[in-house]
Amino acid sequence: AIAQQCFSLDAELENKLNPNKADTNKDTMHNILAAQYDNAEYSHLKSDFMKEDLVSTLKRYLTPNEVNLLLLRYGLMDERTLPYGFSGPLTIAEVSRLVDLKPDKVRRMINKSLRQLRHLIAHEWEDFESHLQKDLRNQI
Repeated sequence: AIAQQCFSLDAELENKLNPNKADTNKDTMHNILAAQYDNAEYSHLKSDFMKEDLVSTLKRYLTPNEVNLLLLRYGLMDERTLPYGFSGPLTIAEVSRLVDLKPDKVRRMINKSLRQLRHLIAHEWEDFESHLQKDLRNQI
């Protein structure tokens, strides 16, 4: 027979390899798992709010067609609104098929929109890159 041990999720965890025994705040497996779930949920909500912020900023400065092209190209459009078989960031060829424009026209419109945005909203999203880098370091 295989020897099995039962563990309780409410039992206090103790790190026997930790030389500092003065730690009075002992965690339970339940608390650790709950904290990980909360962090994932918080990160997901933060990402959603940032995406909504970005989309509203795009809508403020660009035409609806330009906004749609950028949302499709960079995978920011809600996947429920995309036709079957399309998800995530799309290639320029896929975007051109969806909007019924030639790929070169789509590429030029996207590049023009990005140039406009670079000058218009640089001040609004100054710390966005540093925020993303910090999140990436925390995930690693």
